[in-house]
Amino acid sequence: MSFNKKNWVIGLICLTLNFSVTAQGDAKIGKSKTMACMGCHGPTGNSFVPNFPSLAGQPAGYIAKQIRDFKEAGRYNATMTGIALGIADADIDHIGVFYESQVKTPAIKNIAHLKTDEEKTALLTLGKKLYDHGNADTGQAACFVCHGKTGNALVSLDVPILANQHPPYLISTMKEFKNRKRTNDNERVMRRIIDTMTDEQIEAVAYYSSYLVSTLEEKK
Repeated sequence: MSFNKKNWVIGLICLTLNFSVTAQGDAKIGKSKTMACMGCHGPTGNSFVPNFPSLAGQPAGYIAKQIRDFKEAGRYNATMTGIALGIADADIDHIGVFYESQVKTPAIKNIAHLKTDEEKTALLTLGKKLYDHGNADTGQAACFVCHGKTGNALVSLDVPILANQHPPYLISTMKEFKNRKRTNDNERVMRRIIDTMTDEQIEAVAYYSSYLVSTLEEKK
């Protein structure tokens, strides 16, 4: 199969699969149920720690799916699994709606481990190339197909927003998909893409996608 066809096949999977989870809840109730979440994800879902994801502004259905996956062993993390098991099923959608209603703030994007401006520019340039066009040599699909050109992901399909997410968290998540420590992506969409990527490419995409400017907040 040619590169272009591979891109479109994976893109169509993202566009046409009915894997969204409709979350209908009350943000006020949800806020009251997030006391256990604040230590890692912040009072409004904006994490202060780069290794913990920011949840603010993420699609309610995406948040709800992750909580249910942690509860039902579809996704495992020692801390999150324990917390999720303590969340009542009736409160999951409320929590998702609360986090979706919060405004995402810029994440910490520290790439000081790259010593020169040229190295930083090269990293972001590679990230942009892969994010916008994929990789013709490996058949990697372009990230924007599902996650949006400027951070406006397919929220109706509960695809997570990458703009302003912490790069270290994005890197660890992509590596979890590659190493099969995380397998709750529908139809193996993420695993199929990440399998084609090197560690350098993963890092580049993580930093570039975090720098994207999402306009979702402007529409609220």
